[in-house]
Amino acid sequence: MLARISPLHILLSSEVLGCYSSRQPMKKTCILLLSMTALIVCANAGAQIDGEGLLARVNSLSPIERSDALIAGARKEGAVEWYSTLPGTDVKELIDRFTKRYPFIEIKYTRGGGTGVINRLLTEYKTGTYRADVIGARGTFHATLMKAGIVAKNLAPFRQELRDRYMDKEGYFVGPFTYGYVIGYNTRNVPSNKMPNSYEELLAPEWKGQLALDLESYEWLAGLLDILGEEKGLEFARKLAAQNIRTQRGHTLLTQLVAGGELKVIIDGYHYQMMNFKEKGAPVDFVVPDPVIFKEPSGIWVMKKAPHPHAAALLMDFLFTKEGQQVYADQSRLVARKDMEWDFGGKQLKRVHVLPAEKWGPRYNELVRQFDQIFRKGN
Repeated sequence: MLARISPLHILLSSEVLGCYSSRQPMKKTCILLLSMTALIVCANAGAQIDGEGLLARVNSLSPIERSDALIAGARKEGAVEWYSTLPGTDVKELIDRFTKRYPFIEIKYTRGGGTGVINRLLTEYKTGTYRADVIGARGTFHATLMKAGIVAKNLAPFRQELRDRYMDKEGYFVGPFTYGYVIGYNTRNVPSNKMPNSYEELLAPEWKGQLALDLESYEWLAGLLDILGEEKGLEFARKLAAQNIRTQRGHTLLTQLVAGGELKVIIDGYHYQMMNFKEKGAPVDFVVPDPVIFKEPSGIWVMKKAPHPHAAALLMDFLFTKEGQQVYADQSRLVARKDMEWDFGGKQLKRVHVLPAEKWGPRYNELVRQFDQIFRKGN
């Protein structure tokens, strides 16, 4: 089947022929036109080039040429399919701002749970159905996606603006934000001179039966193992579990129990939840451990068989601009850009440990087993 020819193709074709017929050395304009023509023709041909190959060509251009090529291709594609675990309310402003900047691109957003989104994607690839262009999920899914061979390498220029451990070295993984684990407590039940300042202090007898921990806080345990060393970290976790910890699924629910006075302390509180509860007048506050454990950054990937690779690249670029990152920051997320500060409600940060997704992704099942053996007895 022949690809449809648009007026843009005709315009580019005439200009390109002019480049070839000229006896003068090729100018940058000619090089750009040749690149754009090749990219558009390949996009029309579908199977002639995959998303990874196209991104490699685009990312080799100068910034202006790259932008022009992506916009030209995205205009023809007209849409981008984005699968993610984030609630629609959290991404609405991102979508609104993106479409204001690129009104010719429609974002088709599909939301699901972490495992559900990944399983849907894997099923689509097994059946040869390629719908998703960009997918966002927990960073520890990176190993699964790489093993399936469905992620496109995207060495986009914005990677130079990001903090360490918010991306891999190879160019497949990048994370726009993460969360921090803090020790939250009820200010009415815990006097200021008795508040726990470290995980070690939670081993004191006075905290027995007064501690809460999410039933699936696997990443928090991984952080302990990184910081203390695996042998000492597991030993400490067992001692902590002996404090008769209340384990229950859901950080929000556990934070509510602490705010209501049913429990005194949540061991693995999310910093943004504690900040939000405190700002709304709940009798809670929190301590930032030293070092503070950051969850592995939430991952976002471009698919190797993305149907709309130009639009996908533009969306990825936007999510890591200051404008896009500020939307995440306004939601109390800890963003990836080096030139933007993290907000911990005025609390001082000393040392930070960002969980490395490339380390714990392949070991995630092992980590789950270790956590369950220590903390889920009787659950």
